[in-house]
Amino acid sequence: MDKEKHERKIVYFPNVAGKLVEKGMAALKAKQIKEAHEHFSQLLEIEPDHPQGHFGMVLSLVEMGDLMEASERCETMMQQGIGDYYDIFQVYISILVQLGKYQKVVTMIEAVIQEKQLPSNIAESLYQLLHFSRQMTNYDLDSHDEYDAVQEEDTDKLIAYLESDKTEKQWLAIQKLSAADEKKSIPVYLTYLNETNKDPLLKSLVLQVLREKELDQEVVVHKFGREITVNPSHLKDIFLQDFSLSVKSKLSDVLEQKNPALFEMCMQIWWHYLFAISPFEAEPSNSSVWAAAVHKVASDMNGEEITNEELREHYQIKSSEYEVAANRIMNIENQPFYRPFE
Repeated sequence: MDKEKHERKIVYFPNVAGKLVEKGMAALKAKQIKEAHEHFSQLLEIEPDHPQGHFGMVLSLVEMGDLMEASERCETMMQQGIGDYYDIFQVYISILVQLGKYQKVVTMIEAVIQEKQLPSNIAESLYQLLHFSRQMTNYDLDSHDEYDAVQEEDTDKLIAYLESDKTEKQWLAIQKLSAADEKKSIPVYLTYLNETNKDPLLKSLVLQVLREKELDQEVVVHKFGREITVNPSHLKDIFLQDFSLSVKSKLSDVLEQKNPALFEMCMQIWWHYLFAISPFEAEPSNSSVWAAAVHKVASDMNGEEITNEELREHYQIKSSEYEVAANRIMNIENQPFYRPFE
């Protein structure tokens, strides 16, 4: 009889997994992190391979500050094909950034770019993370335990980081303040955008955070010696702008089939330039000029020779038309505080 009881299977109510997912996500949204963790733990006991259960567990671990376990779970999910690869990859990269694992961020994103075509809805954030992480590999955040100890609730310390003169501290603050109390974080972000001595790339990150929060108010941005007023909720993803897509199309026509590796490099350079100058737009608004300029810069950086005659044939413009644009791109790559509109 005891053996019969031991072998008897537990019977769950219908759709219990779906209800646990709903409860877990609702708890996360309400910042009831322990409750969310419990719901997802129960779900995985019932269905060990449930994609949303694993994903919810990762999100709850991140909110609890257990970044190492969260990163390990992401790695396991990607290796075993559990859940949507790109959703998991985005969270994984975000965790690595918070842990200061910039070299690993670079390695992971470069590998994905080489192997797969990135969906447009995540390409912008990954390209800018790639570029910034390349810059940040000069810093060793692993040796600074104080960075890892800072959580979203340490708002005052994060604000101090944002006001510091160290790029890595500002980067960390921008990332973590995005999950902090908006009544405190939004005014600090607005002040940062209005300052003239802050990194223009980091200002683009701040604008992205405000766009994701759908902040519906006018914001003053100082960048590259210019001032512009924008409404973050009205800003369009640079990957979806007609002009940026037109440049991509021209580059694709010339390179995607013939030299796909160079085409991917062109796209990295183009997206990074647009992200760096945003919310300003590339000038002049001639897609052939910018396609030729990006092609020229990517070829030079990749050690591939491309003549003015070849570029003129591909894009139907003179070298004098794209050389200024190419110089602007190179100066953005090499000098973060260069003024590309002068």
